[in-house]
Amino acid sequence: MLIRPSRPADAQAIAHVYVQTWQDTYLGLVPFGYLYAMSAGELERGFLNETRSKRAYSYVAEDAGEVRAFISGGYARQADDIYAGEIYALYVLKNYQRQGIGTQLVLALASAFNRNDIHSMLVWVLEHNPCRRFYEKLNGMYLRKKRLPFAGEMLDTVAYGWIDTGLLAA
Repeated sequence: MLIRPSRPADAQAIAHVYVQTWQDTYLGLVPFGYLYAMSAGELERGFLNETRSKRAYSYVAEDAGEVRAFISGGYARQADDIYAGEIYALYVLKNYQRQGIGTQLVLALASAFNRNDIHSMLVWVLEHNPCRRFYEKLNGMYLRKKRLPFAGEMLDTVAYGWIDTGLLAA
């Protein structure tokens, strides 16, 4: 598996991974109608802009020339006194999970953060996401919980944080 910075040409594949992973992982956690109305075509433009952004960092995991997973992150979207960076998205196709790909992507992002003076980071995850323990295995510290409106419902989310991206990247 090759971990590399994403390119504009990856936007369509990233959008596909995003939609497929949401539909596989969040069934029963978010409204059904929302999941099946998702369209990779609609998301592609956002990912294209992100791959061109100088304020965000994104990496893909590529196997046999195909994108199988991706991560994106940048400065925390909400000001935080301790955590400067944030993982915005981390998605691995179901058949590629539990193979260390997510870990490699987090480490690549943490290294990019560290090189760019972002020395701490957090991630927000749906509380009932069955994959959230992944962040605990990477020594993410449980920080807090908050409820957010999403597709007409209130969903509980939790944050995990790393105080030193340098240690994580090492």
